[in-house]
Amino acid sequence: MPIEQSAGGVMITGESIKHYRLLTLIQGLKAEIRGRRLTSKGRTCYSIIKSEYGLKGNKEKVLVQIQEIMNNIKEEYK
Repeated sequence: MPIEQSAGGVMITGESIKHYRLLTLIQGLKAEIRGRRLTSKGRTCYSIIKSEYGLKGNKEKVLVQIQEIMNNIKEEYK
């Protein structure tokens, strides 16, 4: 994943933006499973993941499925 560092900051570029967003959605889904929400007015991470990746099931089952997708992405970069 291309990550650039300059002047004390970090910038994620290229295809890494999609991967970083997926990681953020996964962390948000984990928080939702524990009873927390990242935003009070926006869509939940659960609903975003289900609609974008076409997954079905409850939050726990969707978490397992999306983690498998993330693992497949990681394997592609090895």
